[in-house]
Amino acid sequence: GFTPLPYGAEIDRFQHAPLSEVSSALLVGLALMVYVLARSPGISEGTVRVLEASTSAINALFTIDYLARWWCHGLRLNYLLNPIMIADLLSILPFLLRPWVAEVSELELTFLKLIRVQRIYRFFRPKAFKSILRILLGPDQAQPYEDGLQEVRPYQLQVLRTFGVVFTLLFITAALFYEAEQVVNPQFGDIFSSFYFSTIALSTVGFGDIAPMTPQGRLVITVAVILGLCLIPSEASLVAAAISEEQRLQDEQEAEKALAEAERAEAQLAWDAARIAELEDQTREERARLVELEEQAKSWGQKDSSRSASSE
Repeated sequence: GFTPLPYGAEIDRFQHAPLSEVSSALLVGLALMVYVLARSPGISEGTVRVLEASTSAINALFTIDYLARWWCHGLRLNYLLNPIMIADLLSILPFLLRPWVAEVSELELTFLKLIRVQRIYRFFRPKAFKSILRILLGPDQAQPYEDGLQEVRPYQLQVLRTFGVVFTLLFITAALFYEAEQVVNPQFGDIFSSFYFSTIALSTVGFGDIAPMTPQGRLVITVAVILGLCLIPSEASLVAAAISEEQRLQDEQEAEKALAEAERAEAQLAWDAARIAELEDQTREERARLVELEEQAKSWGQKDSSRSASSE
């Protein structure tokens, strides 16, 4: 436990609200776009300055968010040892140290906020997806989208979650590798070369056309490959399990449909058999009636004949 600080509970509820988490994820996405654009080939100095100013503004917002989270937990020092809080601190640390430490003037770690964005993937489930749509759009405006979500299967959302996890690993690896190699390694003149190298390294292809030169770069790629060997098969198994579950549900639905059709056919046959038996009973009754009528007709004919004979 800890002593709550003023407005701590309210700020915590606001930060953990789905709308706030989605907004934070969008801000992280914007930060990633700015990071990639600033390190792309052919960007003018004026554009780079604008992108750097945008990065500083985004980092300022992330700093406020970091301090607000610490405030909500009573400014406890042990809360700062939370892995997510450590990642958040590392993401803004170059921004905080830049005015006093010249060595970090070119260092940028905003992309580490991708680790916190992993929380957003818990909404990638059918019920949670509908809830977040209602919060973002309102119940009335979300209704048409909810109807469309009926066609989205759980395994498709699992594929999106897996893509997000793998993308996070790939992006962080490429960005860390770029930050470690860009100054001394001419092979990494832009961020896309780092993406290329990280992709072939994590896929264990290893063409050998690009290689790290710094100890930091070697450390980054070593840790990333180990994580990839553990994480990617695990995520692939989750996708396979989700697809298998979807196939099982489809098989069950088809089996239930076939059973229902069989039951309807059986019921129809039973009704047809009962109707045939009823018609056969009616036929027998009609035949009996005809026989009775024939006998009556014969008896009436015999009476008429006897009457005619007596009159003569």
